[in-house]
Amino acid sequence: MNKRKYIFPLAVAAFGLWACGEDNNSTTACVTEQCLIDQYGEFNADSANKALEDSILAAQGGSSSSSLTVYSAERPDPLEAGHEMELGESSSSEAEVACGPQTPWACVSSSSLILPEPSSSSHRHHHSSSSSVDLPPVSSSSVVVVPPTLANDFVEDHRSECQIGNIPTSVNNAKLPDPFMGLDGKRISSKDEWKCRREEIGAMYEKIMFGQKPRNPEKVEGSFSGNKLKVSVTDKGKTISFSVSISGGGTKDKPKPGIIGFASFGGCGSLGASTNGLGVAMISFNPDDVAPENGGGSFFQLYNGSDAGTAIAWAWGISRVIDALEKTPEAGIDVHHLGVTGCSRHGKGSLIAGAFDERIALVIPQESGSGGASLWRSIAQVNKQKGTQFVQGLASAGTEGRWLKSSFKNYDGKETTLPFDQHMLTAMVAPRALLLLDNQSFDWLGEVPSNYCGNASLEVFKALGIEDNYTYAQKGGHNHCDLPQDHYDEVKAYVNAFLNESGTTKGKVESFSSIAKWNKSEWIDWDTPTLK
Repeated sequence: MNKRKYIFPLAVAAFGLWACGEDNNSTTACVTEQCLIDQYGEFNADSANKALEDSILAAQGGSSSSSLTVYSAERPDPLEAGHEMELGESSSSEAEVACGPQTPWACVSSSSLILPEPSSSSHRHHHSSSSSVDLPPVSSSSVVVVPPTLANDFVEDHRSECQIGNIPTSVNNAKLPDPFMGLDGKRISSKDEWKCRREEIGAMYEKIMFGQKPRNPEKVEGSFSGNKLKVSVTDKGKTISFSVSISGGGTKDKPKPGIIGFASFGGCGSLGASTNGLGVAMISFNPDDVAPENGGGSFFQLYNGSDAGTAIAWAWGISRVIDALEKTPEAGIDVHHLGVTGCSRHGKGSLIAGAFDERIALVIPQESGSGGASLWRSIAQVNKQKGTQFVQGLASAGTEGRWLKSSFKNYDGKETTLPFDQHMLTAMVAPRALLLLDNQSFDWLGEVPSNYCGNASLEVFKALGIEDNYTYAQKGGHNHCDLPQDHYDEVKAYVNAFLNESGTTKGKVESFSSIAKWNKSEWIDWDTPTLK
């Protein structure tokens, strides 16, 4: 966790402590991120402390008296449960404290300062530092200083933080829709805006293609025995459970990164021996335990009447596995370094799971085809040119395996009316890491539409300045879901860089196709911005 998330709230809380005293001169502190950037050119611990110091000096007319040390995580960490910071003996009953609009959270009467326990994710990284600034004397009364809730970036998604506008169900656009154009008709221009833009994209997919992914179940519990993690989910008054197998895990004290692999062909994903020796655990997820393609399953027992297809139900199941892993450290999995992978229909599933859960650091869909990383508009074009269903078409993918929302098949022959295309599903993974692996030897998988999706997807990673987080690799000459050794180096590089944090990677778009001739201007009529 960046040290600013510890120091900044404490610095502001310290200012609030002083500002709420009886000698308050109504000085306004610079406490917002934008204010710090505007006034000091940066948003970090140094600018936060500088703002605090300047505010105090301004209030005092340049004089100073007593001293305050602002602590971060390891000195000791005042955010650890049970740590108290005594502000002095109380010589009277609890003080009546009046607070200004800048610091309403900083002024509560009590005898000591007790800071709340943070969420588990706030201990991802620790940095140690301290700085001193002068403060006017604090009155003998003591107060509880409750800082703002710490930002928690390790979450399934940010949907609750975003306003989702009116979602169109039909457009008229033969080219690929602009991933940077918001539902309000305005293009985003900053990296911060991408957070809610990706939520808009996700909401479009849920409404039109996948059905709703339920969020925030009432309770998720995990229990670990042998090599099995049992996941129990309670919601809407009902409880279901399923299990995943874990091999090569660590311990509670020394957890290992893990890759959640769809149990394709009885294994764990289909990356073969490419992950051997990398020191990552393999977590085998059987999608039939959640939503079998022939109907029923625990997901639909819990959410009877849901319009979800099996693919988004699988994604929900993987999110619940992550919930359970967070609560079950004895499983020996480092939840902050998780990947997901699968091939064919499970390649679709792994892509959707990664797109809809931001806790997944690395997404490796393999040969995902129609409904995965393959453009609907290009599929329709190829099939029209061939005069037959050469590549799996929308109606076929929209009904097979109950993968998608049942009404989605109605877009067959109307692909250009879709307000999205699959380059926007892959874009939802950004800024996390995405390694797309394709097989050009099977017509049904769509050599050209998949290649074009791979090329178009790069634009969002470019806009965010993270091209190294994205690779598209397409090669033939091997069986379906049999990863060729030509891709081993790419898998190892991405696993090491994003799960082990022990290497670097150079993103690329690589294809050995002789028929896929990507012409950007044919498909894209929007400029790729540089998001600040």
